[in-house]
Amino acid sequence: MSLRSRITFVVLWVLSILIVGVLASAQAQREANPVITGADLGFRPDGWKGKARTGTLVVRVNGEWVEAIETATGKLVPIVK
Repeated sequence: MSLRSRITFVVLWVLSILIVGVLASAQAQREANPVITGADLGFRPDGWKGKARTGTLVVRVNGEWVEAIETATGKLVPIVK
């Protein structure tokens, strides 16, 4: 193998690695703090827990999204058959 063909091979190999890296990183990019929203109630995704999406409930107050704070408390009642 001549020196010229070896250099060509190395250059093409490096380019292919760079192209694969660019394509792989483009697939992994996600929008930072999007809000999945209705009119005044939304959900701000934070991450993933297995296949489930985790995040925060938010409400729109004066045009700005703020975190909703849960004030209601629930009580589990067993079902007796």
